[in-house]
Amino acid sequence: MAVEAGHGRGGAALSAIERWWDAALVRGGAGEGRPDWAVLAEEAVAAAPREAVVPEGEYQGLSGFEWVLRPFTRRAGERLERRVAERDGALVDLAAVRADMERQLSGRLARAAARTLVRELHEARTAGRLEGDDERARFRDFLGRTASRHGLTELLAGRPVLARILGRAALDAADAMAEMIGRLASDRARLAAGLLAGPGPLVGVEPGAGDGHRGGRSVMLLRFADGARLVYKPRPLAVHRHFNDLVTWFNGLPGAVELRTLRLLDRGDYGWVEHVTARPCASAVEVETFYRRQGALLALLHLLDGTDLHHENLIAVGAHPVLVDVETLFHPPLPGSGTEDPAARALHDSVYRVGLLPQLLVGDDCALDVSGVGGGRAGTSPVARADWADAGTDRMRLVRRAGRFAESANRPRLADGGPVEPGAHIEALCAGFRAGYTTIGAAKEELLRGSGLLKAFAEDEVRVVMRPTWVYSMLLDESTHPDLLKDADERQGVLEVLRTDRFGAVLEPGLVDEEIAQLWAGDVPLFTARPGRNHLWGGPERLAAGRTDLPGIVRVAAKLDALDTVDRQDQEWIVRAAMATTSRAPAHRPAGGRRTRTAGRAPEPDRLLSAARSVGDQLVSLAYRKDRRSNWIGLELLDDRYWRIGPMPADLAGGYTGPALFLAQLADLTGAGHYADAARTALAPVPGLLDALRGRPEDLGAVGSGAYSGLGGIAYALGETARLLDDPEVGSWANQALGLVAEATRTEREYGMGAGLAGGLVTLLAGEGAGAGPGALVRAGGGGDGALRAARECADRLAAADLTALGRGFTEGAAGIGWSLLRFAEVEAAVGAGSWAAERYRAAGLTALRAAVDVRSDDGPGRRGSHDRVAGSPVPGGPSGPSGSAEPVRAAGPAGTRGTARPDGFPGPDESGRRPGAYGFRTPVAGPGTGPDAATGRTAGTLAGPGPAPGAGGGHGGAPGRAGESAAAGGAREGEVPGGDRGSAWCRGEAGIALAVLDAPGALDDPHLAAWARGTVEELGRGGPAPDDSLCHGEAGLCELLGHGALPGARPHWLRRAGALLASVEENEARSGAPEGVPHPGLLTGLSGIGHGLLRAGFPERVPSLLLLRTL
Repeated sequence: MAVEAGHGRGGAALSAIERWWDAALVRGGAGEGRPDWAVLAEEAVAAAPREAVVPEGEYQGLSGFEWVLRPFTRRAGERLERRVAERDGALVDLAAVRADMERQLSGRLARAAARTLVRELHEARTAGRLEGDDERARFRDFLGRTASRHGLTELLAGRPVLARILGRAALDAADAMAEMIGRLASDRARLAAGLLAGPGPLVGVEPGAGDGHRGGRSVMLLRFADGARLVYKPRPLAVHRHFNDLVTWFNGLPGAVELRTLRLLDRGDYGWVEHVTARPCASAVEVETFYRRQGALLALLHLLDGTDLHHENLIAVGAHPVLVDVETLFHPPLPGSGTEDPAARALHDSVYRVGLLPQLLVGDDCALDVSGVGGGRAGTSPVARADWADAGTDRMRLVRRAGRFAESANRPRLADGGPVEPGAHIEALCAGFRAGYTTIGAAKEELLRGSGLLKAFAEDEVRVVMRPTWVYSMLLDESTHPDLLKDADERQGVLEVLRTDRFGAVLEPGLVDEEIAQLWAGDVPLFTARPGRNHLWGGPERLAAGRTDLPGIVRVAAKLDALDTVDRQDQEWIVRAAMATTSRAPAHRPAGGRRTRTAGRAPEPDRLLSAARSVGDQLVSLAYRKDRRSNWIGLELLDDRYWRIGPMPADLAGGYTGPALFLAQLADLTGAGHYADAARTALAPVPGLLDALRGRPEDLGAVGSGAYSGLGGIAYALGETARLLDDPEVGSWANQALGLVAEATRTEREYGMGAGLAGGLVTLLAGEGAGAGPGALVRAGGGGDGALRAARECADRLAAADLTALGRGFTEGAAGIGWSLLRFAEVEAAVGAGSWAAERYRAAGLTALRAAVDVRSDDGPGRRGSHDRVAGSPVPGGPSGPSGSAEPVRAAGPAGTRGTARPDGFPGPDESGRRPGAYGFRTPVAGPGTGPDAATGRTAGTLAGPGPAPGAGGGHGGAPGRAGESAAAGGAREGEVPGGDRGSAWCRGEAGIALAVLDAPGALDDPHLAAWARGTVEELGRGGPAPDDSLCHGEAGLCELLGHGALPGARPHWLRRAGALLASVEENEARSGAPEGVPHPGLLTGLSGIGHGLLRAGFPERVPSLLLLRTL
C-alpha cells in the first residue's frame, strides 16, 4: 500500500508502511518476510535527514539526483566495510576503494531514478509547490524536499519497483566489491609470483568496466600504490588460458607470425589478467607487421568460431594487436540464423562474424564503425540516447541526443602521433589472414587428432549471445519510466516484449523466462555453454532451456577439416569487401585517374560474348547454393554514402534480381543451361516475398515503387527473365509484382526513377511489353474503365512536382522524371486518350528535361546546378517536450528497427507496425550487431552475426524512412561539393541526363535540348577512361549513352569506349564501382551490370537496355 500524498516535512517511515514492497513483486510473488532490497531501502530512508539542506551551487547532469540518493550509496559503502574482513582490509585503502564504488554506484542509481524524479519535478513546478527566486533555486528546493526522510518515503512507497531497482543495485555493488577484495587477499601470494610483484595496497578500483552479470558482477580495473594495474574478471578464465596455449602452438608453426597473448591467473570461478596499455608503432614497417598479425589473428579466431571482437576487445601494443577478451569462442549459431538464404547462412558462418572486420551502424546523420579493425575513432553515435536538457533547473526534461564515442586503443598509431588508416593496409591484413589460414590448414591434423589442444576447451565456460546486449540495455533503461514503477506487473509487461519478434528471432519460452529473471535482478542476461556439450546454462550450475545444434568443438573440428583453397578465397573476398566499406569517398563521384587508357579497338561480338561469359562464370562460382535456392554475398550502398556487406536483397540495383536477369540474358544468347538454372534458383524466394507483401499492403509504401531500389525494378526483372527463359511461372510472378507496383505508387513519397514514382511509372509501361504479357498495364491499373489508372495517377503527380526541390540526375532528379513523362505521353497518345492529355504530360516532361540541362551555376556548359536531390523531404523527429517526449530514432541492431518514441520516451513499434527487414528489403538502418552500445558509447554486447538480409531502398534514390534518405534534407552529401558535377556518371551525372534527352520521345525536337545533348555526348566521348567498368558511373554506363542510335555521329566514340571496356575485362578483370574496385555481384555497380554492358555492346538488337528498362 502506498503512503498518502502529502507535502509536509514529517510523515511515517517507509518501514512503518505495511508490506509496501508487495507491488514490486510480480504476480503476487510476495514471500513471508521483507526482501533484502526492501530492507536496504528502509535503512536508507531511515538514514535520510528530516530536513535536507541542499548545498549551494549548480547541479550539472544528474548530479542533483545523485545527491538525493546518497542514503543508498552510503548504505552500500557501510555494507562493504562490514563485509571486508580485518585481514583483507590491511591490504586495501578501504576508504579510497569505497569512494570509487560509491561514485560509480551513484551515477547508476541516478540514471535509474532520473525519469521518475523529472516527472516529480515537473508536477511540483506546475502545481506551484516549489519555492525560490529562479529556476535553479526552485530545483534545489525540489532536491531538498525529495532528499528528506518524508520525501524519500513518499517517492519509494508510491513507486516500490524503483525501490527494488535501487536497493538491488546497492546490495550487488557492495557484495561484488567485497568479494573481489576477499579474492585479492587470498590470491596475493600467487599474484606476486607472476602478475604482481609487491605492488603495495590496493588504492583504487574502477568497477563497471563491462556489463553486469550474476548479481551485478563486472570486470574491474585495479590500481595499486606503486602504480601497478591489474584486471579482475569475475568469471572463469579457462577458455582464455587454453586460447593462450593454442596461440603458443600456432606461433611455433613454420611460417606463422608471432601473436602476443595476455598473462593471466585462472582461479576457477574468477581470475586475474595482465593490464596492458596502448603503445605506438615505431615505424611504418611496424604498422605493416601489426596488420599482418591482425590478419593471422583473424584467421585463428574465425576457425575457432569466435565473435564479438569489437574495438574495445582489442588493444594496439606497438606492432601487436592484443586481445583482452575471448569469452565468445566456440560460439553456436545465433537464434533464428537457420535461414533458408544460403548467402545469409554463409556470411553468418564466415570470417565476418568474428567482429574484427568493419561493421557499420548507420543512422540518419552519421555512421559508426564498432569493429576491432575499423572502429575506435572518436565520433558521434548514429543512435540517439536519453539525455537531460536544462539540468539543474526546474525545467529539466528528457531529450534524445546523439551520444559521443571516445577514441579507443585498438588502432595502431605512429610514434609521432600520426593516425593510421586501416584501409591503407588491406594487403598486409589479407596477407596475414592468408598465411594464418594456410598455416593452420597445413597443421590441422595435429590440431584435430594429435595435440589435444581442442579437447582442452571441452568443459570451459564460454558466453553465448542470444541477443545483442543493446536490447537488454535499452530495456533496463526504458523500463524505468515512472508509469512502470508503481506495480511490477506493469514493468513485467514491458519486459515480455522479449517473447515477440520485435528484436529478431523468437526464443524458446524457457530462455525468455531466464532473460526476464536476470533483467529483474538488474543484470544484463548471460547465457553460457561448454564447447564439449550442446547444453545452455543460465547460471554457473543452472541449465537453461534449449540446446545448441552441435557441441562447439564438433563444429570447429568440421570447419578445420573442410579447410581448402576455395574456402580461403571466399573468406579473403569477404575480408577485402568488408575493408572496402571503410571508404568514405563519395559513392557516385569516384576518383578519376586510377586507370590508364586501354588501347581501344572495334569490339567483336564473339569476344564481347566470351568476356561476358567469363563474368557470368564468375557470378555462378560466387553464388552460394542450398537445395533449389542460391544467392550471393554482395555490397550494398546505404544512404548513398556507406557501403555494407550482406546477403543480396531483392531489388534490381544491388539485389539478386540483377544477376538473375543478366544470367538469363546470357542463357538466351548462349543456350547454356547452367546460366538459366542459376537465374531460376536465384529467384526462388520471390513467391514468398510477393505473398508477404500482398498480405501486408500497408507496407508497400515503405518498400516503394522505384525502378532500381523498389518493387518496380523487381517487376521489370521478373518480366524480362520470364521472356528470356520462356518461363510462365516467372511470368506470373511478374504479373503479381506489377499489381503491387501499381498499389505502391498510390502511397509513394518519392518522385525519382530509382526509388519513386517515375520508376513505378516506367515499370508499368515496360510491363506492357515484357514477360508479364500483353495488357499488363491495363491489368495493373484495374482493368476495364480503370485501364491505365495507376500510370495516369503517377504521371499526374510527377507533372505537378516542384522541380526546384529536385536534383538533375537520372536516378533521382529531373532528368529521370522528364524522361518518364515523355515516355508516358507517347503511350497516352497511342491509347487514344486525347491529344490534350498527352500534350500536358509532354510539356511537363520537356520542362523537367530543360531543368535538368539548364545552366544554373558558373561551372560551364551543361554542368550540374545547385540541386542534386529531393530537398523537401522531412527529417523525422523534433525537439522533445517537458514531459520527456522524444523524436523518432533509429535503433541499430539485428532487427533493423526504426522505433518511434511515445511521449514518455519509450520506443513504440516502428511506423509500419512490422519488423523492418521482414521481406528481405533494405532496412533504414545498418548494423549487423552491436558491440559497443551505440546510445551510451560503452560496451554493450556482441556482434555475433551479420544481421538481417537487407532489401530494396538502397543507394540509388530513396524516400524518408528508406535507406536512400539523406542525412539532412537539401544538403550536399559527405564529400560532395554543392553545385558540383558527377561528369561521366549515368546515375547522377551528365551521362544519365544526356541519355534521358536522347531516349525521351520528342526531346531532340527541342533545339536547346538537342544542342546540349550533342555537346555533352561529344565531350564525354572524348574524355579519359572512366574510373571503373560499372553501369552506374563507369565505362558500361558511358557505352550505353554513346551507343544510343539517336546520335549516329557518336559511333566512333562508342567503338573506342566499348573496345576499352572489353580490353579492361579481358586484360585486368572487371573493375566494379565499389570502393577499391572490389568485385561484387550487383547490377548497377557490380559484375552483373558489367556483363550486361558487354552484351549490350555486342548484341544490342537482342539485349534491351536495363538502364532504360527496355523490353523486346
